Amino acid sequence: MKIVHIIPSLSRGGAERFVVDLCNELANIKGSEIFLISLKDNAAADSFVSEISDRVTYKSFGKKAGFDPSVLLQVTQWIQKVKPDVVNTHTSSFEYVNMNVFFNYPSGIKVFHTVHNRAAQECPGSLLKKIRSYYYRTGKVVPVTISRDGKATFREYYNLTNDHLIVNGRPELHVTAGLSEVRRKYPVRENEYLLLNVGRVVEAKNQAMLIRSVQTFNRQVADKKCRLLIIGDLREQQVANQLRDLVKNDPLIDLIGAKENVVDYLSIADAFCLSSHYEGMPISLIEALSLGCIPICTPVGGIKEMLTDKVNGFLSEDTTDAAYLEAIMNFHLSDNKEVMKENCIKTFASNYHIHSTAENYYGLYRQKMA
Repeated sequence: MKIVHIIPSLSRGGAERFVVDLCNELANIKGSEIFLISLKDNAAADSFVSEISDRVTYKSFGKKAGFDPSVLLQVTQWIQKVKPDVVNTHTSSFEYVNMNVFFNYPSGIKVFHTVHNRAAQECPGSLLKKIRSYYYRTGKVVPVTISRDGKATFREYYNLTNDHLIVNGRPELHVTAGLSEVRRKYPVRENEYLLLNVGRVVEAKNQAMLIRSVQTFNRQVADKKCRLLIIGDLREQQVANQLRDLVKNDPLIDLIGAKENVVDYLSIADAFCLSSHYEGMPISLIEALSLGCIPICTPVGGIKEMLTDKVNGFLSEDTTDAAYLEAIMNFHLSDNKEVMKENCIKTFASNYHIHSTAENYYGLYRQKMA
């Protein structure tokens, strides 16, 4: 089976991380030939391109900002030349296979699209919504959702019930040679928790609320402080500047940018923090669970399906400062943290390993090709 996955870029984000992992795992299935297409070129230093398996054929098309008709033509010609059995698009890359879907060429190709977010956020434009809705409704494109919440929003947004739910996954993670330096820089302290936020610095991640909540905790609790590290691309400069203004000279909060060795930070952190306004099924949360790093999260998207409050993490009531502060306090006051760490690891092993995810995708492809 020739399988092509297409994504706009391989920059350091959750969907991009997932697509590389999925392609690498699909390549282990006997009889599969996997192609990973990035519409944009990717520098090794700020993308996942270096982590693509040798068993996966990688190609990029050098797309520039905005819609690029020349890349649309190049992708169309490439698909017609390769004649894959399956094309699976992700995020906004779907619009670059439109011609192939519309004309059903090459004949016999099966097209899938993975909806990585709540449906309205994933496809907000009315014209694009109409186009995708037509393809979903007619069966020309098979929609894949990644959480029960995502499934519900898809069905409400498109008024359709033909999506297929396959949860995200990650392989087992291993610390790197950089762990000793991370430990040296952030040593264990009896009077501190080390909190980690992993995600692009963008408005949707609500990191300003996270900072304010941590700062309030540090003012209110005398015997224990929270040291917060925010790891991720400073994608939206206006938001990054807002966070810098909040942090100012606070010695307990650092914006440290994107890191390749996030696993090393997760392995030493006391808790993993997600303060998002909305999410699909966060890859970063799956990573935290796999390492037994206790999550403290807002109850949005697929997160509330992944976590049970006070069992394998802590959920705030909503996305406000007060609610998130209460969740941090609950973490602080809990005397069950070691059991919760074990529950995190069990949650990952039972539900979110990439091997199961890849098998489910491959099974869906075979089903639709039959």
